[in-house]
Amino acid sequence: MSACQSRIGSARGTTARLTAGQMAVHDLRARTSIVAVEGDLQLEFRDHSLAWLGDAVPVTSITLHEGECFVTPQRGVVSISAAQANAAAFVLQPWRVRKDGHGPIREALQQLASLVKTRLRRAV
Repeated sequence: MSACQSRIGSARGTTARLTAGQMAVHDLRARTSIVAVEGDLQLEFRDHSLAWLGDAVPVTSITLHEGECFVTPQRGVVSISAAQANAAAFVLQPWRVRKDGHGPIREALQQLASLVKTRLRRAV
C-alpha cells in the first residue's frame, strides 16, 4: 500500500485520484470538506483532542459514497482510500476558500472603512 502526504495548501480545490490499494494521508484544518467525486471513499481519523493517548484512541472510519461530502469537525490527519477495489477521486476544499488572493486584504479594508464612517458620524 502506498501513501502520499501533503498539506491542504498544495491541494486546494484540485481533484486527487486514487488507484486500487493506494492511500492519501492529509493533515487537514477544521471544517475542511472532503467530496467524493468518483467512486466510494474510506476515511479514517482519530480524535485530535485525544492524540496524546496515541494508539489507545479508536480510529473513526467513515464511508463516503460518490457525490457525498464530509466536513472535518477538527484539525487532524485523515487517511483517504478507495472503499472498493476500483479507483476513486476526491476534492479537498478548505473552509472559506477565497476566489482571489485579495480576500483578507479586501475584508480588512472594508472593516477599516466601516470604522472610519462610524467615527466620522460620531464627530459630526
